[in-house]
Formats: sequence, structure tokens, C-alpha cells
Amino acid sequence: MTEEEFDGKIRGMEGKMYRLARSMLRSDADCADAMQNAIFIAWRKLPALRKPEKFEGWLTRILVNCCRDMQREYLKRKGEGPITADIPQEICQSRDIDLHWALEALSEKHRLPILLHYMNGLTVNEVALILRLTVPSVKGRIREGMKKLRMMMEENAE
Repeated sequence: MTEEEFDGKIRGMEGKMYRLARSMLRSDADCADAMQNAIFIAWRKLPALRKPEKFEGWLTRILVNCCRDMQREYLKRKGEGPITADIPQEICQSRDIDLHWALEALSEKHRLPILLHYMNGLTVNEVALILRLTVPSVKGRIREGMKKLRMMMEENAE
């Protein structure tokens, strides 16, 4: 893969990468750092990629690992609980923001498979490879997560 091809693929994935990083990290700056780290690692390890058609899943796995590394680092420094996004209260009126909050309220165990499958358009098999889980586990986490999301959205609508 040439540098131009690599750059093109990265540019095509920027939105998906940001949404995934944002679902795991607290701030835009942390998301940018995780994305930059993942891109750097991917470029450095590009010769190890045996199947170029698997680039998107491969890079997504690298990004998930970078985000998890940042979470561990943050928790070590701060000694705090899970990392969640901070959304200004004045914009929390729309349904999209309600969905965002509901997603943030899910555990990473349920949130990641949902985001990778529904928001990033990956197949269940690809999600299983990225998260290093079995396909039935991914399906179960998506099913449980969607059930919890529906309950939270219904409670919020009332």
C-alpha cells in the first residue's frame, strides 16, 4: 500500500474513528490523540498487514487498543471511575443528544459492539474479530445493549 492509498483510507475513516474514540474517551483532545496514535502505529506496522482488504477492521482494532491505553493511563493518574463524555446541558434537548447520553450510559461492553456494528457499518463477524470475542458473544452484547437503550429512551421520553 502506498502512502497516498494509506492517506486516502485514513481520510475515509476519520468520521468513524472519531465517533468510536469519542464513545470511549472524555474529550476531543483525547480523541485526537488516540486517533493520531492509532494512525502512527498503523503506518509503522503496515508491512505486517497481510490482507489489505481488512485494513478498516485492523485500524479499528488499533484505535480501540489506543483508547483503552488512554483510559488506563487516565485512571492511573486520577484514580477515578469510567470515562464519560461531557455534553453541555443547553444542547441536551434533541433526540440525538438523548441517544448519545443513553449510549454513554451503557457499559463499554455493550456500547462498543453497537457502535461498531450500527454506526460504523461493520458486520458482526468483523466486530467479533476487532473485539476478540466470539460471534455469539457479540450478538448477545448487541441484543442486551439495544434492550437497555430502548428502556432508557422510553424512560427519557416519559
